[in-house]
Amino acid sequence: LNFDYIFFTGSVRVGKIVMEKASKNLIPITLELGGKSPCIIDNTAKLGLAAKRIVWGKFLNAGQTCVAPDYILVQKDVKEKLLSELKRELVSQFGNDIKLSPDFPRIVNEQSLLRPFSYTHMT
Repeated sequence: LNFDYIFFTGSVRVGKIVMEKASKNLIPITLELGGKSPCIIDNTAKLGLAAKRIVWGKFLNAGQTCVAPDYILVQKDVKEKLLSELKRELVSQFGNDIKLSPDFPRIVNEQSLLRPFSYTHMT
């Protein structure tokens, strides 16, 4: 490996492999191993830009990426403005009727839709 730095996002299993290989060459590394991805918004944030990035990140691949925002921590005095910007951005990216948008991510078939429901019966 000939890198100055490695930033890896993914599973714990693969993260261990990457860390082992990097350590042999003393390459600094950051591992993001599927944790939660908060968005932190305060009154200094550019709310329009934040909303654009949050919507894009959450809806990319139907939210099934390890870096998709899981929750938003927002300062009270900008909450309503952020909600307004998020709504505006949803319309901007997917139109007034999301159901009609070809860009809105969907579950691909009935089997994929039912799979998460089966997990609840396992507990």
